[in-house]
Amino acid sequence: MNEAFLKLREYAARRLLFEVWIYVMRSFYERRTTVEGSIDLLTEYAKGRLSESEREYGRYVMYNADDDNALVQTNGGVDQWIVRRHPRLSCSCYEPQEMQWPCIHVMSWCKGKGEDYLPYVDRIYFQKSLLACYNQAIPLVTEQDLVIHITCRASEAAVRRGRARTVRIPNGGGSSRRHREYMYPVQDEARLISSQDPLTAISDQAASPLTQDGRGKSQRRCRVCRERGHQRNTCPIFKQADSLRAEYFTYT
Repeated sequence: MNEAFLKLREYAARRLLFEVWIYVMRSFYERRTTVEGSIDLLTEYAKGRLSESEREYGRYVMYNADDDNALVQTNGGVDQWIVRRHPRLSCSCYEPQEMQWPCIHVMSWCKGKGEDYLPYVDRIYFQKSLLACYNQAIPLVTEQDLVIHITCRASEAAVRRGRARTVRIPNGGGSSRRHREYMYPVQDEARLISSQDPLTAISDQAASPLTQDGRGKSQRRCRVCRERGHQRNTCPIFKQADSLRAEYFTYT
């Protein structure tokens, strides 16, 4: 019985010494980091930003704080933010995660615990990093790295959110692109050729018959094949598509 009791006392004493050693080493590391991260070593941008934050973080109060977590509120208690220290510094406002910078809530937490917030400032905000960039000790970003390669997609393939929009289709031919391609497969091809050929406008203008008054008004084009001389009802392509559609429904 006495041996078991002595073993428990020895285990408790070792655990207490281990916790004291961890506390001493953590305090030593934070003090060393604070000395290295003096506010005089920061850049002018960081100094100005710290001075602006120090004017506002007095409005925030810390509640329910421990070694790792804390709840920061305004004086009125309307808004709340959760600050975590381990495994990495984070806040519910996401400013420390994105900017590697102590936000106002972290500063108020450090003020309530009597700690310094300079250890949470990233090294990129110090003058050493800025001078290293100018001395090309840190490789700069080239223009090729700044170019964003965008893969162009057709408007039909792009996924749109919200309510579907109706698009007016010129020259008729159906209510959708798939229906138009099924009904009139030559229409898009003829339209593409006429839009890409620079001589189409000249040849069409030269081939257009003149009226009696000499104003040069041409005949109307067919809405299916875009050719002159007939209309949509008498178009051979329309008749062919109509016959194919009739055969399809007959066999099915």
